[in-house]
Amino acid sequence: MALRRFFNTHIRYRLWRLANPKQPYEKYYADVIGRKVARDGRHDVIGKHARPIRTATELLDHMRQHGLRPHHRFIDYGCGSLRLGKALIEHLEPKNFLGMDVTQYFLDHGLDYIGTELDQEKSPALAVISPESLQQAKSFAPDYIASWHVCSKIPDSEMDRYFASILGLMAPKTQVFIQFPRTDRRTRMNSLNWSMSKADFSAAVKRVAPQLKIQFVDITERNEMGVTETYARLSH
Repeated sequence: MALRRFFNTHIRYRLWRLANPKQPYEKYYADVIGRKVARDGRHDVIGKHARPIRTATELLDHMRQHGLRPHHRFIDYGCGSLRLGKALIEHLEPKNFLGMDVTQYFLDHGLDYIGTELDQEKSPALAVISPESLQQAKSFAPDYIASWHVCSKIPDSEMDRYFASILGLMAPKTQVFIQFPRTDRRTRMNSLNWSMSKADFSAAVKRVAPQLKIQFVDITERNEMGVTETYARLSH
């Protein structure tokens, strides 16, 4: 187990990069998840066996606390297979939900998860993240953008691009909510996940959009690993 952990953390990405020198990091992440689903028939974060960290309505519940109503337009950035997005789709009026992720593979699992009836009733839009889809998403003029259980998967080399992609979708009225595991300093928790401090998070935001206001809200208490599940609310 220790050898596998070492390989996954320190060797696997380097080997993948040698074979895929021009591919972005998110393609690596999608490949890792896709291979696990193909090998084991399941994964905790993608597909019909995906499970929410806490409850299936967690994201919706937090957004409603910040004023989300059915008439608002919502972007779920890094929506995966809609394990948290489904509750939002059900809550929102038709055509008010846009889910974005790095591969069509995840989105197809999401469509399978929500089912044909809900898809036809609410007509959610789903898009693979690209310069073109980001431009189209900006014209969606979202009231809310959320990125839940995504920031922890972004390595240092991709952090500015991640924040620039999300914050570039903001209209003057938009509220942005980004969840992350908070620790006293930047820490690699496993081969695909990192934690960060409030200072790390603030610095990343300020490099991209120094004018934004940042409010931090703790979801859980600090655990034995020194992690507090937190989200930041960003606004003009």
